[in-house]
Formats: sequence, C-alpha cells, structure tokens
Amino acid sequence: MPDLPPPESGSADEVAARIDALYAPLPRYKANFLQKYTQKVQGTEKDSKGTVLVERKNKLSFRYEAPNLNRIVSDAVTLKVYVADDQQMFENPVGNTEYPGAMAFIMGEGIRKSFTFTFNEKVKFEVGKVLIGKPRSPTPAYEKVQFYIDTTKLEKNDIGAVVSVLILDAQGNKNRFEFYDAEQPATIDPSEFTFTPPAGTNIAH
Repeated sequence: MPDLPPPESGSADEVAARIDALYAPLPRYKANFLQKYTQKVQGTEKDSKGTVLVERKNKLSFRYEAPNLNRIVSDAVTLKVYVADDQQMFENPVGNTEYPGAMAFIMGEGIRKSFTFTFNEKVKFEVGKVLIGKPRSPTPAYEKVQFYIDTTKLEKNDIGAVVSVLILDAQGNKNRFEFYDAEQPATIDPSEFTFTPPAGTNIAH
C-alpha cells in the first residue's frame, strides 16, 4: 500500500494517526479485557474476561479466566481460536482474520493502514471520541470496527487511550473488547504464543 497522505487537522483520521504514533513503537503490550459477544440471529450474549498479551509483530494471546476455557493465540503466522464448549479449534493465517485489523493498534500494523475513518456522532462517549473504521479492502471477517478513544489519555501518551474496540460483521453480530490496566511488560514468555488443544479437539481450517 502506498504511503498515506497526512491526515486533515481535526479529522477522525488525525485521531487514528495519533493512536498509531502512540502504539507503533511498543514492542509489547499487556492489558486485562472484558469481552461481550452478541449473536444477532439467536439473540444471545456471552460475557468473558481475561488477559491479552501482544508481542510485535502479530504475536497475540487472549487468555480467558475460568470458567471460560477458550484460547486465542497467534504465533505471528497462524491464528488459533479454541472454543472449549464445542471442542473445536479454528486455524487460519493470521492475516485472514479479524484480529490484524481490529487489533492493529497493538499488533504493530497501525489502524490507518487498515481503515478509513469517520467520527460516530450518534454514540455518547463521555471521555472522548468514537471512530468508525471502514476496511480499506473488503474482508469477510468484519464490516466495520469502532474504536473508543479516551482523548485525555491520548494527550498524555497513555497506552490506555484505546478503551474499547467493537467489531461488527455483515450478519449483525457484535464482538466488543474493553481494555483496562494496560502496561508494557519487559518480557513475555514465548510459550504464551503457542497452544496445543486437548486431545479429541476437532481442528478446522
């Protein structure tokens, strides 16, 4: 992709550029998360929580707290999504999944590379701005992603500036991650980015 032009002052694109400037230099990232997945057709909601760890570039680990035994792990090449209740694991090249785009701010790519941005003026977010990211290249993984930005933390170069990410797909499903207690660990154990599912797991590609 060619170099992107400088963002216009005051635009949503400018906020995205500032996010990239803050997060791009980070070699590692760790935060706690709350996740709410809403499936539109069945009308079901599932809440989870845990810890996310990232090491540049594209190494990712979502470790869920009990009773949720799911795991999401990327070794920078393959993304594994283990769904414990279904005894199933999905394996895909990391670039073909929703995570490099939606989590690009912490995975090293930057969000401007993946999206064009506008402000969501309909959502009330007391501490800052909500950016709507439309993929620059169409993807079946998601239709758009909303980034909730704490502008006070962004001004202070606090890596907790991205408070929440909401992934919306074409079927109307919503996958929201809220991040808190963000920090930069000095090291992360390499085993965090490997995962072998329990025996009997069905593996789908």
